[in-house]
Amino acid sequence: NDKVLVADSSNKLIRVIEQDGNTWTLPGGGGEGRDGSLGEAGMTEPTALAVDTHQNIYVADGDRIRVIGRRSLPFVETLNSARQGYIDGQRRRAQFNRPSGIALTGNGSVIVADSDDLVVRQISDVVRGTKVDEAAIEKLHFSAEEFRLLQPARWPFDPPQNKREIAGTLAEIRGEIGPNDKPSWFHNGLDIAGGYGEVARFVRDETVLDPHAVQNVGTTRELIRMPTMAYIHIRLGRDQNDRFLQETPFQAEIDSASGKILQLRVPRGTRFQAGDPIGTLNSLNHVHLIAGQSGAEMNALAALILPGVSDSIAPVIESTAIVDPNWNEIETRGTGGRIKLTEKSRVVVRAYDRIDGSAERRRLGVYKLGFRIFRDAAQAPDIHWGIIFDRMPPADAIPFVYAPGSQSGYSGTTVFNYIVTNDVGGGHYSEGFIDPAALNAGVYTLEVFAADIFGNTTSKTTQFEVSK
Repeated sequence: NDKVLVADSSNKLIRVIEQDGNTWTLPGGGGEGRDGSLGEAGMTEPTALAVDTHQNIYVADGDRIRVIGRRSLPFVETLNSARQGYIDGQRRRAQFNRPSGIALTGNGSVIVADSDDLVVRQISDVVRGTKVDEAAIEKLHFSAEEFRLLQPARWPFDPPQNKREIAGTLAEIRGEIGPNDKPSWFHNGLDIAGGYGEVARFVRDETVLDPHAVQNVGTTRELIRMPTMAYIHIRLGRDQNDRFLQETPFQAEIDSASGKILQLRVPRGTRFQAGDPIGTLNSLNHVHLIAGQSGAEMNALAALILPGVSDSIAPVIESTAIVDPNWNEIETRGTGGRIKLTEKSRVVVRAYDRIDGSAERRRLGVYKLGFRIFRDAAQAPDIHWGIIFDRMPPADAIPFVYAPGSQSGYSGTTVFNYIVTNDVGGGHYSEGFIDPAALNAGVYTLEVFAADIFGNTTSKTTQFEVSK
């Protein structure tokens, strides 16, 4: 009752100010998001605080709701899942998306402003309100068509109508799927190539709403997160020599001895217009655009339709392989032989895309992939489009999209080995197989498909045999 608590987000701490002005830190110096005693625990990005009648402190921290003090000794614990998203139900699996406000009711319920999910949520022993389903969650976020209608887009460089080279698209693998447990992840945006030190500009009008819109200052991943767009790999408000551009709204805390920028922020409510300078490109020589709300990122090629962008080049299918559950390719035997299927098998397609105006060396990810199986071409079923990159897939779906050997980013080699028998789209993913037990004896044609976002499609056929 005689103290003031401050969520010091930039320093990832909670500060306590006594009535006499003394200030101390709570909790200690543990790793980001770590639970434990005050000395062991660490915060990610505390943004809001509330205290109950028992002096327990509730914290909106990153994508988590955390509490300090509910045990006999001071202890930091997380109430919900650590994953970003939107899931109702039992609190241990419930997911939030960058909550920014928190309050407590007289009966002990926790009320959360779940900012990037655009809803107010309640954590309680008593079910109140509405438990939303997938369809209701989807309505909270823009579709690509709705996003395009909000306002036109321009290229992030001058002249605003001049087409630039596309260097990367949504959900491409970064890293490698291999035997050595190398890290791998989905690319979450659209890379547009530019020159080192070139001025990058906002592609649409937008207002800063997040008090921590600026992140990763001083790294190659320095970025600004707007409500529906993000811009990465930019020296925000600065030229290639770290000198601030004229009339920039970015505010810096600078070390007086070294001259190094310690913190950088832009006030909430700052309005940027399309064409305003963001800053300059760093050594990665491209601007990485993210389209969509945080946690609901969509394919920027579909969401923006940049001036003059076109694609008349169909994706390339380099190879098709049918593999057993241990990833061994099932091969034909003998002259004129064919693949014989005796157990559940996966289909792996090595494919890539290109776009008009990009160099041949630019191998982009494919927008969607599918397959069908038939004996009589005249009665071929519809294509099952199992993998679709209209939205950002969940992070842990990457081994459901990419087979071993897939890689990008570690070297000049780019390989996209897609597992087309799996289903991956939006927030869902599942494993699938060709099961010979479900097929009659005979010779079958497997036809695989790869399509880009502009409607260009290519296919490749393989035959296999099922014996009974």
